Amino acid sequence: MKDKTFARGVNREDVVQGAAELGVELDAHIGFCIEAMKLRSAELGL
Repeated sequence: MKDKTFARGVNREDVVQGAAELGVELDAHIGFCIEAMKLRSAELGL
């Protein structure tokens, strides 16, 4: 999140707001999303 060149197209405010709306810690939210994306990495082209 601190490195602006990483995931340049990601709106960081949306990520923070999404975690807040879900009532989860930001790090937990990011970790969950990463794990979910790993499961669909081929479909996502990762």
